[in-house]
Amino acid sequence: MSEDLTAKLPNNGKDEILTAIKNLGTHITRIDDRLQRLEQKVDGLEKKFDGLEKKFDGLEKRVEGIEKKVDGLDKKVEERLYDTRPIWHRVVADIALLQVGQQRLEQGQQAMRNELANVSRDQIVINDSIRKIQLDYHAIDNRLHQLEVNRN
Repeated sequence: MSEDLTAKLPNNGKDEILTAIKNLGTHITRIDDRLQRLEQKVDGLEKKFDGLEKKFDGLEKRVEGIEKKVDGLDKKVEERLYDTRPIWHRVVADIALLQVGQQRLEQGQQAMRNELANVSRDQIVINDSIRKIQLDYHAIDNRLHQLEVNRN
């Protein structure tokens, strides 16, 4: 098997065929090199992908943990709302009562202001009447004094 089979071929193009086979061998070697580099790159990508998969799995676990915590917080909020709803309803009712009471106080204040204005007017009338009485008293007192002086 070690004999050269190409030696038996006719020489008309034998050199060209040998050159083509050598070139083909060179091309096959290049293709083989490129395939090896491609395999290395694919291996590298697979390693990176595996690393990304691990990171993704870690992120999934973290998200699941966060979801559990949020669910727990939601439950606590619901429980607290259940506990505080009656209190909140009472507070709202108390505020409504306070508003009604405040309106009554404001109405009472307005009535007092009106009444105070009436009292002030009445006080002015009374003060005027007292001044007139005092003036009349002074006039009478002066006349009486004059009469006494004239009598003596």
